[in-house]
Amino acid sequence: MEKTKLTVFDVLHNWKKLNVAQKRAFLTVALFALAALLLLVALILGVASCRAKTASQANAGSTAPIPALLQPPKQAEEQIPDGNETTDPDRIDDPADGTDEPGGETGAEATASPAPGYQVLKKHDSGEEVTKLQTRLMELGYLEIEEPTDYFGNSTAYAVSLFQRQHGLEQDGVAGEQTQTLLYGRDAQHYMMVEGAEGRDVKMLQEQLVDLGYLSEGKVDRVYGEKTIEAVKAFQKRNGLSADGKAGEKTLEKLYSDGAKISKALEERQKAEEKAQKEKEKKEAAAAATKKTGKTATPTPKKDTKVDKFIKAANSKIGCEYVLGDKGPNTFDCSGFVYYCLKQAGVSTIRMNAAGFSRVSRWKNVTKISDLQKGDILFFKSDSSSTVSHCGIYIGGGMMIDASSANGKVVKRAVSNYWKRNFVNARRPWS
Repeated sequence: MEKTKLTVFDVLHNWKKLNVAQKRAFLTVALFALAALLLLVALILGVASCRAKTASQANAGSTAPIPALLQPPKQAEEQIPDGNETTDPDRIDDPADGTDEPGGETGAEATASPAPGYQVLKKHDSGEEVTKLQTRLMELGYLEIEEPTDYFGNSTAYAVSLFQRQHGLEQDGVAGEQTQTLLYGRDAQHYMMVEGAEGRDVKMLQEQLVDLGYLSEGKVDRVYGEKTIEAVKAFQKRNGLSADGKAGEKTLEKLYSDGAKISKALEERQKAEEKAQKEKEKKEAAAAATKKTGKTATPTPKKDTKVDKFIKAANSKIGCEYVLGDKGPNTFDCSGFVYYCLKQAGVSTIRMNAAGFSRVSRWKNVTKISDLQKGDILFFKSDSSSTVSHCGIYIGGGMMIDASSANGKVVKRAVSNYWKRNFVNARRPWS
């Protein structure tokens, strides 16, 4: 008898009519077929995965190296103290310079590990990376010292904190990865005071606005708020600047220059005071002329001249601490020191920076060191810049007194070869 071949269709259609052996045989074949199908799918997927991995590795191996100009700067070698740690706030290599004590480091970045490409810089660090940092801070207007140095002192830490404030970072005065990335980047902003800023520099600005008649003394609070903004706008309008209320480069340059115009109210008050003083002097002269006496006049002792008072004031402050932006009576920066001594000598002037004082046209200009006289105000640049960045008081005999960021205090020292090399000019307020 010929055997009948069963198809899948026959099996499914006549499933109930099949005997147990036929059903068992069909199920066995079906299971083997399903297992073979699953194995085939697994093999296909495995081959595809291997090919993708091989292609990825090939692509990674063929990636072009990053051009050297686009790579971050290499991390500088860590500077190790030699046991004779200098304590200058920001020293320069001038043999006449002394030392003083800076503060200690604080902040989150002080203990952070150096990021790839940048060395974390903090107080007491030294080396070429510090010089580079100071130079950049000076370019952007955050740091004003005699000369970029290789030492991270108080002035550098303060400048870093101002940069951090400007860019919304934690103000810890430590130049870590984030700070340096912004500092050396294209988006680094120049120094400016805007609404909400707080600090010693704001106080200094407010005091200048008081001196110029734009702000009342009771509004000096170290906060760049509404009243300060109004005062800055008034100053800007009076001096032909864009009245945006922000203390940027042009506003600050004008504010601390001889060309700064005082407020209209202060100008009128000064005119009234001068008129009253002249009338008083006229009456006193008339009374003296009509007074008759038979007594022999007693010689009047010679009074100190303004120059004498100027130098006397300077000598009295030797050893006082250097603090950036201060103008006395016990802490000074270089221009604040000159301003204080001028006021003690009775010279009428506003507070200016060193560059501003160097351009006062009503004071005699001295262009040669050989022509200096006691009481002349000296102005210097640095080896790396032509801009006036430091000032001092000449006391004769080749000596000067100045508030030195390098020494951290007011010092009496020789006008050394360094200063002779960087001499710009001098001004004589007494002629």
